[in-house]
Amino acid sequence: MSTRRRTKGGAVAAAAVLLAVGALAACSADRQDAGADARAAGSAAPLPPPPIGAVPVLAADVANRALPIDPYLLNRDQRGQLEAAVRMVTEHCMAGFGFGYHVPAGIDTGFTPATRTANRYLVSDPAFAAQYGYHAKAQPPVPPRADPPTGAMAVALSGSTDPGVKPGSQGAPGGQDINGRTVPRGGCVGEALDRTGASAQNGNGGDDRLARDLDAQAWEASKTDGRVLAAFRSWSDCMKAQGYTYGTPIEANADPQWAAGAVASAQERATATADARCKVQANVVGVWFTVESAYESVLIEQHAEALAAVKQDIDKRMRMAAQAVAS
Repeated sequence: MSTRRRTKGGAVAAAAVLLAVGALAACSADRQDAGADARAAGSAAPLPPPPIGAVPVLAADVANRALPIDPYLLNRDQRGQLEAAVRMVTEHCMAGFGFGYHVPAGIDTGFTPATRTANRYLVSDPAFAAQYGYHAKAQPPVPPRADPPTGAMAVALSGSTDPGVKPGSQGAPGGQDINGRTVPRGGCVGEALDRTGASAQNGNGGDDRLARDLDAQAWEASKTDGRVLAAFRSWSDCMKAQGYTYGTPIEANADPQWAAGAVASAQERATATADARCKVQANVVGVWFTVESAYESVLIEQHAEALAAVKQDIDKRMRMAAQAVAS
């Protein structure tokens, strides 16, 4: 739960399949590392503080709350269905060329939040903090990777003999003859992406670019909203009374000393536990969630027509994934 948190030839092709699957498995719920989305949001015009209604008292139970932008972003089940379809189509396509290829397993198999709000407001569960600090749950060992495909297998997978060309892209034209069959554009990766509705707008198989940008814009706006900052001050006072000097929960979460070890130290666990308890005392999560939801609602209203198309695209992609698996 912290902020810390190619190769040549055939390895490029294998990495591209992982990229396609990984784009689906990415946890957009975890805004601690907003990356390019946050930078794009930072360049957007500032939003005036929107009105809010009653503020619920929330902490770890915020994981059960939905944000207004959620219908326009892939949820965990949708990502899983798309990932399964990409894998199945890729492997079936490769079998058609005579290759027994299996898409490498994804890296994150142990700590994918069930909802986008589960970790969004940083550590908020004292019990979790006491065990893991600001670290995520321990990951299971990553299974050993098989050697990446080479030669004809790599060409069938990627659609190109150029190791610098991204499989599935327009630069990987396919057309090669392998074992009496013609390689599709982008290779078997490209076929899998095409059959599951991947596009540049949805990040080559992930979340829609507009929805991601609006999600990040609301997050960035919420962090500097006066009502959230007031909750941060109450939290900071609570932390100070326990011997910790942080101005905001974000500063505590990003303290460089937590990056020193793979697991949380006793000091980190104690700090995170105090952090979570002070969040409860100041109702930081309730305020933050309510304010961010209000910003999202404003942005959704401003982009209603475009977001309706995003929702239609998600529905279409889910139908395509189901058809790909069934065929």
